[in-house]
Amino acid sequence: MPADDEESWVIRLLAPPAAALPPEVRVGIGDDAAVLADGRVLTVDTMVEGVHWDARSAPADVGAKLALVNASDVAACGAVPTLALLSMSLPNPVDRAWVEGFAEGLREGLAACGAALIGGDTTRSAGGVVVSLTMLGQLQAAPLLRQNAEVGDDLWVSGTLGDASLGFATSAPEGLRALRRPTPPLALGPALAARGLSRAAMDLSDGLATDLPRLCAAAGVGAEVWPEALPASDELRASGADPIPHQVGFGDDYQLVFTALPARHDDLLALGADLGLRLSKIGRVTQGPEVTLRGHAWPRSWQHFPGPQ
Repeated sequence: MPADDEESWVIRLLAPPAAALPPEVRVGIGDDAAVLADGRVLTVDTMVEGVHWDARSAPADVGAKLALVNASDVAACGAVPTLALLSMSLPNPVDRAWVEGFAEGLREGLAACGAALIGGDTTRSAGGVVVSLTMLGQLQAAPLLRQNAEVGDDLWVSGTLGDASLGFATSAPEGLRALRRPTPPLALGPALAARGLSRAAMDLSDGLATDLPRLCAAAGVGAEVWPEALPASDELRASGADPIPHQVGFGDDYQLVFTALPARHDDLLALGADLGLRLSKIGRVTQGPEVTLRGHAWPRSWQHFPGPQ
């Protein structure tokens, strides 16, 4: 299980105590999105040139990905995206062709998730391009919250893990597609909540090695992950690479990790068939706080502020 990192320290420093939150806030800092008492959810994601994308991504890819990764956070709480606000910082002079491509992709991404852009802000950047999207959504049932994971629950993930990592490392075609334009399972979170199949879920943006311990910490539980059960694409399996570092340590999967009662196993497989999604049981929730990968050391995870190697 990874040690605490600088990002977590910053978040803890900024987070107000729960008692200080206004009454209209049901869930504040510490989940995929803030949850309001009226059923709305709010989240924000920022993408920075040279950190979140490079020259291999077209401007339209950046715009579409910005919309989809925000929608992934909203859906992870069991909500449906509705509205968005955009902030852009652009170097001078403005690269109009880049902005036109970005705008095209952003429109495509927002259309795919059903959200409308209603405002934002544009300013000059002293460095590269920085784009940030705030997205609102509406719950369809009780929210899926990290704190709701319970000992004895099964652990599940959607889709396959490690594709974006493989694309980043090798430029494998399907991996690059996953890296440039992720396809988060936006219908899954709301369906899990509406059918009462799960109470705890999280969007896998920073990788299982980082995100699963965050979910477990919020609930005061641990977890055991079974490496042989981790789902991999044909491209990752055919690459000859050890799949574990890709599947667990990198991130950018934008799949859903969620918990469920063992008795709901067949119901979850039926839901996956209904939605056309691959759902895989990958482990179980245990007494906390240890999070383990059975038979393996816990992989090094992605960090925004890595320390000395």
